[in-house]
Amino acid sequence: MNVLNYKDQIQLIAHWLKTSKVEVIEGSVNKEIIRYNLRMEFDIQDEEVVDDVYDSVIK
Repeated sequence: MNVLNYKDQIQLIAHWLKTSKVEVIEGSVNKEIIRYNLRMEFDIQDEEVVDDVYDSVIK
């Protein structure tokens, strides 16, 4: 079993959010949406992780 590094984990979470939880239309995604989904689905509350996932989602 492989353990994903931080960057790969962020990319995986961002991909999951883009394909199943948020519709990415320019200006439609904000950090509150990302923060809520990360807290509800993964119990992630770290602001650095929220920022990194948000940046990955909007790219």
